[in-house]
Amino acid sequence: MSGQVIIIDAICNRRILLSAQLDSHSFFVRHAESRAEGQALITERVPDTIIVSHDLPGLNLRQMCKALRRNENTQHVAVIVAVPTENHSARISALSEGAADVIEYSIDAASLRARLRNFMRLIQTERETSRQIGPARAPGFSELALPIHKPVTTLVSPKELLSEIQFDAADYLTVLHATPEQVRRNPDPAIEVFVIFETAQAAESHDLIAALRVHPSTRNSRILFVTREKRGSTASPLDLGADDEVPRTVSDRELRLRITALAMRKRTGDHARKTISDLGTKAYHDSLTGLHNRAYAEEYLAKTDRELATHPRPLALLTADVDHFKLFNDNHGHAAGDAILVHISDILKRNLRNGDVISRFGGEEFLMVLPSVGAGQARCVAQRLRKAIADTPLQLDDRTVLRTTISIGVSLTSRTAAYNTKSLRIAADNALYRAKGLGRNQIQVAHEADYISRSPSPALLQTKS
Repeated sequence: MSGQVIIIDAICNRRILLSAQLDSHSFFVRHAESRAEGQALITERVPDTIIVSHDLPGLNLRQMCKALRRNENTQHVAVIVAVPTENHSARISALSEGAADVIEYSIDAASLRARLRNFMRLIQTERETSRQIGPARAPGFSELALPIHKPVTTLVSPKELLSEIQFDAADYLTVLHATPEQVRRNPDPAIEVFVIFETAQAAESHDLIAALRVHPSTRNSRILFVTREKRGSTASPLDLGADDEVPRTVSDRELRLRITALAMRKRTGDHARKTISDLGTKAYHDSLTGLHNRAYAEEYLAKTDRELATHPRPLALLTADVDHFKLFNDNHGHAAGDAILVHISDILKRNLRNGDVISRFGGEEFLMVLPSVGAGQARCVAQRLRKAIADTPLQLDDRTVLRTTISIGVSLTSRTAAYNTKSLRIAADNALYRAKGLGRNQIQVAHEADYISRSPSPALLQTKS
């Protein structure tokens, strides 16, 4: 889909010039000559990016950016301010008031397109994050609260250029220096922002971007690329993986602002990834026992079915149930029942291989999948689990000692006797009910008929407690 761009500028020639720089196949551009006309276009169709002139009559940039972010429909829109060539005060003013970026009216087509593509990628990432964990911070520089810990940045340049780089931001940033060779050899995962100063050999500087992007320690770090001179026909650092690009003539204040913004974006991204990871853990893990839950087991079994359909192999499925669990709850309380489940879960985990899958499938029922296990080994594993629990009593906080047991049903599939996981679950359940009916604290291996029957007999159902 084409990027949606609105250019708001009272001067017609500047609107036409910026519009001409954009490929109509990649960007759908609309024009407005006033703030009110621009607002009408935004309401009509929300853009990805708004390019607004710094001298637009009636423009209150800070207010505009805040209004966009307060609106759920426009919170991810990037506002870029067009300023005169090398007007440092206009650049700083725009960034301080909330702009996501500034460009000069004389910007070349390749650079403008690369910047817009960069923001489209960022906006898409933020939208996806919002769908998963809630609203994300819109791109922009305003209201950059200084974090408790100063952002850690490394200025990357060859030794011969170090004397040319006079950048003092000790009050705001922790600034380190490194050569490209040092960064390649041993990239520091603590670095939040790498500032790469382009050398005469542009290809080497560009290759360093790729090296940082693929290294496990730095792939989530942010990269600010400082160009040595006009890029010409070479690829944009933004398209190669850099997060921001500025000319060597950038002011120290603007460089600090951009580094701080990138560091905050890095921390926001780290927090989002951790939140998503935590949500995934909660979605697929049982909060009491720490085992996988039924939702995870169902997805794992579906995946296993797809694999078995094309590559049949031995596999054992065990269904275990705590014997007389209701009596423990009735006689000792639900807290004791929870303690029993945790106790049994720990024993089961300790007695299974890393590649085996165990989940709490129901209230007091556990499901285990043992890949590449045949009948004899499955029987041994089941007996070991049963015996480990029977031989390990649980002592409650009040020193009451509880002796618990489990019953286990075992079902099997192989290359020659291939069953899907639904059939395996039915067979294991039937074998479990049989173990319950025969006295509990024992294992039963599924018979051939168990794979056919889809439910146990009413008599067996009455024995489960």
